[in-house]
Amino acid sequence: MAASTRIKAQNIIFKIDGTDYECDANMIELTLGDAPGDVQTFCETRVGGEWALQIDGITSGTSTSLYRILWDNFGTEVPFVIAPNGNTTPVANAPHYEGVAILNELPPLSLNSNETALFSVTLEVKNTPHDPSANQYYGVEIVIA
Repeated sequence: MAASTRIKAQNIIFKIDGTDYECDANMIELTLGDAPGDVQTFCETRVGGEWALQIDGITSGTSTSLYRILWDNFGTEVPFVIAPNGNTTPVANAPHYEGVAILNELPPLSLNSNETALFSVTLEVKNTPHDPSANQYYGVEIVIA
């Protein structure tokens, strides 16, 4: 078996509402958690999931920076695209991950003497029905072409 292609987290594409923000972010994590509600026991099947989009980045007062966009658009829903391979057009072996983020968390202002100011937020992803045949996974779509 040939070795699988590995993703190295550099030159990725990260867009919010059609604008590139990879130069303001230094960590992106998309994590599927359990749907809110009661405790799931061993005899129950998964009834849903809810994605979280964690973004770590640089703090900037520039009006077009990711930090300010998160502040200025608090409470809104915006589409996002993550292209881990850095390809502008998705293909089968280098897909894009797309969804709608709910800007439900304001980035903190955290300052340490003589260090670049950084922030971290974890945003909710708008949930949609689960349909693997259409590459839809509880609100995140894997786009391959």
